[in-house]
Amino acid sequence: MISYAWDIAKFKGRDVSQTPYGRRRELYEGVIEEIRLFNRHLHVVPAMPEGGDPVEFYHTIINDPRGLPWSEGVVVKYRDAVDEWIEVKANDTFDVRAIRCVEGTGKFAGSLGAMVVAGPMGVQSEIGSFQLTNEQRRWTWEHRDMLTGQIAEVRALTVNESGAIRAGVFVRFHPSRSEVGLLMYSESLAGGDLEESRSALFRLKSAAGWKRKV
Repeated sequence: MISYAWDIAKFKGRDVSQTPYGRRRELYEGVIEEIRLFNRHLHVVPAMPEGGDPVEFYHTIINDPRGLPWSEGVVVKYRDAVDEWIEVKANDTFDVRAIRCVEGTGKFAGSLGAMVVAGPMGVQSEIGSFQLTNEQRRWTWEHRDMLTGQIAEVRALTVNESGAIRAGVFVRFHPSRSEVGLLMYSESLAGGDLEESRSALFRLKSAAGWKRKV
């Protein structure tokens, strides 16, 4: 599983969240370079070259032949700014909160079959389509007890007036608002052992300058 870093909030225990983005990018590029000495699956998100054409860069991203999440869109930000991120997507996604998992049937028995989520207005909907591999479906079902309350991204045809999601597709656990996506990846590094995966997760977070929660 390939993972991408797009920002850094802390560096060696020091808060750098208010540092201009250009400097923060230099910091996290250095962190990822160190991590890649033992983990070649971690990358930094591509940035538009200095003096590049924004429209050309955007179309290059959304037309990536690998599909989602590589072709999801771009985040626009002035290099010397601190905040003011602007997300531009070819298709929009919604942040939802995982409520519970439902076991699949047939070939999906023993793995994730559906997920009940609370949408933007708090209304619960069942998502039955997943942009996940069979292995990720199994991992999610086996670790369903830790998923309650986690934030995920779903793609939907529409959100009804009632707030229910119509024709939703689960894309991923939100990389900046949920640790589950990173835990899923760290467990793959640890060979499937949960305690080892938590240790791998902490090592990855520590390398990025995160602190262990008390």
